[in-house]
Amino acid sequence: MVFKVVDGKVKNLSGYDEWSEIIEIDETTFKKLHLNLCQKMGRIVRKNFVDNP
Repeated sequence: MVFKVVDGKVKNLSGYDEWSEIIEIDETTFKKLHLNLCQKMGRIVRKNFVDNP
């Protein structure tokens, strides 16, 4: 299982595959990584939408 821990509260993220390595990050780092991923995916989606209307 994959878990997200924020402020000491553990949340099970069902539907996600486990990784072989575990890296713990704080909430600020998680939010930065999430924002970065959303921005990159947004560019890809917008580019493909313009190329393939």
